[in-house]
Amino acid sequence: MEKITKEKFHQEHHSRNLGLLTEEEQKKIDETRILIAGCGVGSLVAINAARLGFEKFILVDGDEVELSNINRQGFSSRDVGRKKVNALARRLKQINPHAEIRKYPIFVDIKNAARLVHKADIIIDSIDPDAAQAVIAMHRAAQKEHKTIIQPTDVGWGAMVQIFTPESISYEKMIGLNPETPIEKVSNEEAFGKFVQFFVKIMPPYVQKIAMEVAEGKRKHYPQPVSAGYILAAMTVMGLKRVVLEQPFKVAPEYVEFDPDTCWEPNETK
Repeated sequence: MEKITKEKFHQEHHSRNLGLLTEEEQKKIDETRILIAGCGVGSLVAINAARLGFEKFILVDGDEVELSNINRQGFSSRDVGRKKVNALARRLKQINPHAEIRKYPIFVDIKNAARLVHKADIIIDSIDPDAAQAVIAMHRAAQKEHKTIIQPTDVGWGAMVQIFTPESISYEKMIGLNPETPIEKVSNEEAFGKFVQFFVKIMPPYVQKIAMEVAEGKRKHYPQPVSAGYILAAMTVMGLKRVVLEQPFKVAPEYVEFDPDTCWEPNETK
């Protein structure tokens, strides 16, 4: 295919968004820089964001693609063994050859979280919640810089999304941790336990038992089907769009949740 100029690409690519977005709104989306912290399910968030028109990405993940990832993440069997940030950057460039991508094949931790947050306008927190110190360090950095974090969570066949702003409740307070605790003294085990305890209360009943089995070590993996990944991505990008365009949105501890499996249940007859 012949090389397409950035102007021509924008004109053609954005044409099917216009009507739902104005040209001015689309330009705001184009110019927003997103940090994808965790490129597992975050890969689908990035891919969906690119298709909406976001084209400035900071990709952070130290993992390589595994075969077990491709049931739900934005990778193929050809990517197995590659660094996730490299495989995802390649996919984003296939969608938008003009995308501006910074790749960091590292894990977010307490030493680099603030530096990574500083580089972005909005942060997508798709780090595994058991890496609690990293999650908390990133949230603290975002609050300090008055930046918004969008945190998606896959839940059974569906997903939920929360948005943390500088004015909202913090992630730590929400799950019942003391925000004054020095980050080095935060226990990953305790924080992950608090995370599970909080989210189990708002999960559909059919997921609660599975989540507790994982937390107690009775089950090796929390199930993560493809429907959850794609719904999570769509909901996250809609939240991202609302934040960028300064449209109203729910903030934590409120959340948005959708489970497609429950839509198929027949209505009870009286």
